[in-house]
Amino acid sequence: MKLTKNGLWAILIGVGILLIVLSPQLRLRWDLSEEKKFTLSESSVAVLQSLDGPISIKVYLGGRNLPGGFKRLEKALLELLDDVRSQSPQRIDIEQIDVYKTYPKEKDRQALIFYLDSLGIPPTNVVNQEDGQQVQQLIFPGIVIEKSDRQAAILLLKGNKLTSPQEVLNQSIEGLEYELMQGIRQVQDNRERKKIGFFLDHSQVPAIKQLDLIAQLKKSYDLYPVDLSQSLTLDGLDAICVIQPSIKFSTEDQYKIDQFLVQGGKGIFFLDGVRIDTLEKQGLIVTPQDLGLQNLLFQYGVRLNANLVKDAQLCGAIPLAVGNFGNQANLELMPWPSFPLLNGNPNSVITKNLDAIYGRFVSSLDTIQSGQSLKRTALLKTSPYTQVQKTPATLPFSASGKEFDPAKYQGGSQVISYLLEGKFQSAFTNRILPTEKLAKPFQSKTDQAGALIIVADGDIPLNGIDPSTKAPLPLGFDTFAKHTFANKDFVLNAFHYLLDDQQALLARNKNVRLRPLGKVKVKDEKSFWQGINLAIPIAFAGIISLLVILYRKKKYNA
Repeated sequence: MKLTKNGLWAILIGVGILLIVLSPQLRLRWDLSEEKKFTLSESSVAVLQSLDGPISIKVYLGGRNLPGGFKRLEKALLELLDDVRSQSPQRIDIEQIDVYKTYPKEKDRQALIFYLDSLGIPPTNVVNQEDGQQVQQLIFPGIVIEKSDRQAAILLLKGNKLTSPQEVLNQSIEGLEYELMQGIRQVQDNRERKKIGFFLDHSQVPAIKQLDLIAQLKKSYDLYPVDLSQSLTLDGLDAICVIQPSIKFSTEDQYKIDQFLVQGGKGIFFLDGVRIDTLEKQGLIVTPQDLGLQNLLFQYGVRLNANLVKDAQLCGAIPLAVGNFGNQANLELMPWPSFPLLNGNPNSVITKNLDAIYGRFVSSLDTIQSGQSLKRTALLKTSPYTQVQKTPATLPFSASGKEFDPAKYQGGSQVISYLLEGKFQSAFTNRILPTEKLAKPFQSKTDQAGALIIVADGDIPLNGIDPSTKAPLPLGFDTFAKHTFANKDFVLNAFHYLLDDQQALLARNKNVRLRPLGKVKVKDEKSFWQGINLAIPIAFAGIISLLVILYRKKKYNA
């Protein structure tokens, strides 16, 4: 049967309508980007394949008046969610909420703000230019994932606040996949929960200062208090943690830790190299502190120095009296170099794209030659403008806020945290073993790889206390600067790296490069490119029109 022209058009129109109807269900695209930023990692696909039930995701980042940078973040998030939904065997419901449209009443909006803030999604205040006027707007860069009775809140706006706003947004886009996968893992019921033991008998830190850390870790792991002196071994634990110990570890305790690491165990030690005491409100006394772990770490190739690292470029501030205002003391925030702001290693998945970490009275770490074949990775560093103060020493409060002499701050960048990973060899090899009865035969080495993270600041994982309400504050929140630093993200990333499948952290390796236009070149060549953009479409349209005219003339004059 001969196909007529009208029949051919009918078929083409029918195929077009069919494609339009099926287009929401068909999602085909090719990732041609250099960074493969539109492709889910294998670990993310594995997490989605392990889902055992439907989940819902509420997106609070939305609205017609979003600034350009947040529009880019929103677009990247929605594209990622489409990929996640297409790769999941379970149903994933996605709801995008325009807060100002959905909650037009101020009272309802304030209740939502309080709810999201309690989940860890504080609003971000941005200023837009509308009709020549500056208009403030609250943006909620977060999502809430729900599955049955489980809930996980994810803050999307993360990055190093010491960089430009555009770079912060770019870093947030790079971390979208990882943050989303961590939230989905939190609401799963069928995942294995690892066990973490805390050495409470060596630390005198009040429990209220560990509340935020404990609350966050309990979402993913089972936590156990450990009395090391009464425990024959550390078997049954997947990781051990000690926070700001002040009681010296005995040789027997060191032996138990050593054997745990040799057998493939994981550990995180937040240690203070010095002791700080107050001197009648005039200043501080800094003295060396012997924790009993220095010898153990020395055998692993790391030395915890009994010094104080001060940073004149990146540091926190404390309120000090700078005079009187009437009959009241005039308090102002003054820079305090003993509270350095630490930068993460951009090449490590643990610290990539993290905001600064707030440190308090930190010491430095050095690497030394040892018989260990461990891989050592620096995680946290200071700025290059440091002063390394030997102890014992005094820190007068009156020195805060004064002009710093650059000649005295030439200590260079100091490493505050190291990651050791590989096959640990026992530090007790060729040594007399502890005299107490050994629960298991001594092992000098095994084929199992362990890991240990050492942080030369015991305050990093501790939250502050609200001076007025005596309630715990969020981990990393500075009451003076009113800013939350990345202490919590650093600690949680460290535990995730040690205990979870490390493939899950590979999503943090994604790089989304900013490719801004050269402002000088744009200014110099503005007229040229405007002319090109104007002339080429007109010329193209003219050529097409001329060809049509010639075709019609040839056809009808023949």
